[in-house]
Amino acid sequence: MIAIAGVAVGVLASLGVIQFALSGENSAAQPNTTSTTTTSNGVQTPDGALETTEPSADVKVQTGSFKQQRGMLTIEVTRVEAANGRVKLFVTATNASQARMTLPVNGIAVLDDLKRTYAASSSKWDGLVTQGTTASGTVVLDEKVGAGVNSLTLTFNSISGQFAPTGAAITVTGIPLPK
Repeated sequence: MIAIAGVAVGVLASLGVIQFALSGENSAAQPNTTSTTTTSNGVQTPDGALETTEPSADVKVQTGSFKQQRGMLTIEVTRVEAANGRVKLFVTATNASQARMTLPVNGIAVLDDLKRTYAASSSKWDGLVTQGTTASGTVVLDEKVGAGVNSLTLTFNSISGQFAPTGAAITVTGIPLPK
C-alpha cells in the first residue's frame, strides 16, 4: 500500500513539474506552437464575369491613376485586374457640381487598342453620383479580351444631369492591361 502511495505521489509530483514548466515560468519548456497567417495579395475575389475563371487563375493587377475630367465630372480608373482574358476596372466618378449626375451601366463601353468593343452589363456600378460626392464601383467586361491587347479606353455615354458634360459622355484613354 505504501508503494502504491509512493508511486501516486511521484506521478502527481511529475505532473506538477510539467504543469509548472508549461505555465510560462520556464519559457524554454513552452510547447511548440506554430502560428500561420494567411494574407491576401490585395486582390478581391473576382466578381461578375471574372467569377467564371478557374480558381487557380493568376490575377494580374495594374494600379495607377488613369483619368479624364470634363466639366464638373472626373472619371478615374485606379486598378485593373485581368485573369484568363477577363478584365475588371475599378472606377471612381467625382461630381463637383451642385446637381446629381447619372452614369448608367448600359451607357458603359470599352474599346481595346485593336479597335474591338466590349460591353460591361455585369458591372457593379450604381450609376448615381450625387452633387459634390465621389462614387466607386467596378466595370467588368462581358467578354474576354483578345490576345495582343495592351490598353483599353473606357467611355461613359448617356450621362444625364443638369451639369453633365457636353455631349453626355466622358472617355478615359490609355488604361494599360496588366501583363
